[in-house]
Amino acid sequence: MIDRNMRRTTLVLAAAAVVSLAAVGCGGGPTFTAEQASALILAQFPDSDLQIRTVSIDEEGRGVAFSRFNDEVWTFYFQPLEDNWVLDAVETGGSFYYLKDLAQISVTISLMAEAASALERYKAANGAYPEGESADALSALVPDFTDAEALFTDAWDGALSYESDGDDYTMISNGADKTAGTRDDVILHDGEFVGSESSGGQGSTPSS
Repeated sequence: MIDRNMRRTTLVLAAAAVVSLAAVGCGGGPTFTAEQASALILAQFPDSDLQIRTVSIDEEGRGVAFSRFNDEVWTFYFQPLEDNWVLDAVETGGSFYYLKDLAQISVTISLMAEAASALERYKAANGAYPEGESADALSALVPDFTDAEALFTDAWDGALSYESDGDDYTMISNGADKTAGTRDDVILHDGEFVGSESSGGQGSTPSS
């Protein structure tokens, strides 16, 4: 009987400890659920195919939702606001973007896609891409293959970088932070957008 009561007491104390730790972890702040995350994401990206896999609150008090989004893996980050949350940033394909920068990212991707089309027209006419190790090489596209020199700057007024040996090319926007090799870089390689391979810069999760 004593052993049974002791075991029961131990279980009760363990359960109480878990509840206490959970309360400390939340810090008295708002709870974060998959339903909240889904509503906030779909408000920003209506008509998207979204499947929330897991949600959590990280050590810095941010909400994190790991999701399947339009057949890709996305991680969404949320900041607490009073008793609710606001969608703050996304991470996908190895690259991280603040929500406030998504409009500029869309513009930059469109500009780089137009530049890629001009590069393909140049290659079709000349048998190779313009060779070089800077965006100056892109001037070979003007005026015969494009008349828009604005294609060579991103939406943050940063110059695109370009490198090609004639057979392949890589074009990069340094993104909102205007720093090469960080996780918000937009990289176009031979007509396909790829994620940044760098793990530096802003780190594995967004900073406040």
